Amino acid sequence: MRSKFLSIVGTILLMSSMMFAQESQAVRPGGKRPSLGLVLEGGGALGLAHVGVITWLEEHHIPVNYVAGTSMGGLVGGVYATGADAKELRQLVDSIQWDEVLSGQPSYRDLSFRRKEDAHDYPNNLEFGWRKGLQFPAGFNTGQDVSFIIDRVAFPYSEVANFNDLPIPYACVATNLVSGKPEVFRSGSLSLAMRSTMSIPGVFTPVTSKEAIYADGGLLNNIPIDVAKAMGAELILGIHLETAPLSSDAKLSSLAVLGRSVSIMIAANELRSMEDADLMISVPLAKYGSMDFNKAPEIIQAGYDAAEAKAKVLSAFAVDDATWAQYVQERESRRRTNPPPAFVQVTGAKGDLAKQVQDYLSPMAGKPVDFPELEQRIREIRGWGRFSAINYGLTRRDGEEGLNVATDDKPYGSPIVRPLILIDGSNFENVLFNMGARLTWLDLGGHGSEFRNDIILFSEYGLRSEYYHPFTQDKKWFIAPRGLITSDPIYIYAQNTNIATFRETNAGGGIDVGHQFGRTAELRIGYEGGWQKFERQSGDPTLPVVSGGYGSTRVRFRWNTVDDAVVPREGQRFELNWRWTNASPASPNQYPALEVFAQNFFRLSAPSSIFINGFAGTTFDHSTGVPVFSLGGTSQLVSYGTNELLMDKYFLFQGGYLRKLLRLPPLLGGGVYGLGLIEGGQVYGRPLTGLGKFPNYPGDIAAGVVVTTLFGPVELAYAYGDTGHHKFFFRIGRLF
Repeated sequence: MRSKFLSIVGTILLMSSMMFAQESQAVRPGGKRPSLGLVLEGGGALGLAHVGVITWLEEHHIPVNYVAGTSMGGLVGGVYATGADAKELRQLVDSIQWDEVLSGQPSYRDLSFRRKEDAHDYPNNLEFGWRKGLQFPAGFNTGQDVSFIIDRVAFPYSEVANFNDLPIPYACVATNLVSGKPEVFRSGSLSLAMRSTMSIPGVFTPVTSKEAIYADGGLLNNIPIDVAKAMGAELILGIHLETAPLSSDAKLSSLAVLGRSVSIMIAANELRSMEDADLMISVPLAKYGSMDFNKAPEIIQAGYDAAEAKAKVLSAFAVDDATWAQYVQERESRRRTNPPPAFVQVTGAKGDLAKQVQDYLSPMAGKPVDFPELEQRIREIRGWGRFSAINYGLTRRDGEEGLNVATDDKPYGSPIVRPLILIDGSNFENVLFNMGARLTWLDLGGHGSEFRNDIILFSEYGLRSEYYHPFTQDKKWFIAPRGLITSDPIYIYAQNTNIATFRETNAGGGIDVGHQFGRTAELRIGYEGGWQKFERQSGDPTLPVVSGGYGSTRVRFRWNTVDDAVVPREGQRFELNWRWTNASPASPNQYPALEVFAQNFFRLSAPSSIFINGFAGTTFDHSTGVPVFSLGGTSQLVSYGTNELLMDKYFLFQGGYLRKLLRLPPLLGGGVYGLGLIEGGQVYGRPLTGLGKFPNYPGDIAAGVVVTTLFGPVELAYAYGDTGHHKFFFRIGRLF
């Protein structure tokens, strides 16, 4: 019904526009054409159709004198207003990695080493704060990658006070959440205006200023016809993005109902606006959705075709070649270039943190702006985990132009809270469930210091705390005292059958001295000790029950260059753990233990990767009382039961194949992957009796599906191994 009504409205407006165009050409002295205002509607990915319309207008020499837009229309219109022609607009759209832009998550490789630890240990996209009670982010996406697009476009115009001074006069509309009224931007910061107009509520974090909070302008004025008229346009050409009508028998989720309700509200203000337009081009986009950025070429073509369908009317506003050349020349003459910044200025951050940001960006001063390098440095700064967003632009100081970098702290922390859900379904009869969280206080006791606390409940429960304190100026050397109180179940299996259950209780602490090697590696040397108890809760009564003090010296080295915390596709991860145990309740002897693993991921193509992993552990033939290492479960030798293989020496190799089967919407997760795995190893010794026989050379194969979601990865798989081992299993939480 709505689409039929819009079609009628479009026909009426088209007829009146034709009459107006013919009349205006006749009555103006000297044949002067009316000034044309182009108005671009918001609509997410659908707004890319505006690029097609602009392409058609330029090919047919139809000058645009004013541009007004909302949301994506405001973004496309803003880029066009800065002087970019249709070809440059298309190149910009084609260069954008939309999945990265919409995910809102920093690249794993750009994270600092400790933030990489957070992302691996707590593999989900959830984060909130506890500064003044429970506080959640204002949006799923801070809009950082959108800001990069906008800041780069707006950079040379950072000091333009009035948008009439742009190559094409420009305006956009946002919603002021404080006043509840539309906010029309025609002056001020071009970057802030463009970011504000497309801050979709609940998706992108709202843009804040001293007196206002701005969200997407489509809520109140999605086709700002009135704004273009107020700018001085004598003829208004509006671009309407026509979507599919809702069927009466459609099945809607709660989120879909909310989205549809907002759409109806937006549609109402669109109808009011379109009544005031002189000419409307309706782009039929029923086949596409507002998140279909991967279909940009088709959507752009739909815009071009819609303009072509109105060729007879639009051609009335075309100019001859000489007039068009003059128009383009005047537009080009108003374009600005990017001056090399003489200095770097940081706003937002204070004290040592501001100096750290400034020092990191200081190589950008005194040379032409290299935007890829600048944005990469900003990504790495954001990878420190301190800021929700970072924007850049030009500023003037003492007669010189410099680079201004504005940082926004995370408004909800610290402490920063990362929640965790772990479900181990390696045995359907004994599914393990854990919930927890990591709370991190930043700068507690000095810049760069962190107080990290891990809380876990249910199948496991306990508290682990560490105070990390850099003690050198370069922040590379650190000291880290820590403490823990934990109680964890240990399930002993034979042939996938639970034959014994222990509970391991620990209370103790330790201290490390270490060095961080940039974002990729860390070395620690330290000592830990305390009290430990292994208490049998069920099973063979001949199995030992031990308790007493423990102590050991340890060395740990970690190296990490993989590209993702959850499902790596390329890169390497290596870890070495060596310890000398001088006291143990399970053994009167002192003994060493060394365990290493190396994971290697190689990308074959965009959807496909392989991985080759190796694991090894040894006590160098020393007697340990209780086995130090175990295999079986959902990560290593997955056809075996958890801890089914207990030993003091082992080797294990894994080879696997990963293929991305389906891309999920960025707000829901990353994707759906197919996983294949083959494992083989060698285990030595059988220190515990009564566990049945196990092979010296165990192996298995497995296949499954992994879904990366907002709440963490979910795996469902089947494994088949030697000596009759086979099972279905699932897990939620850490995979690699």
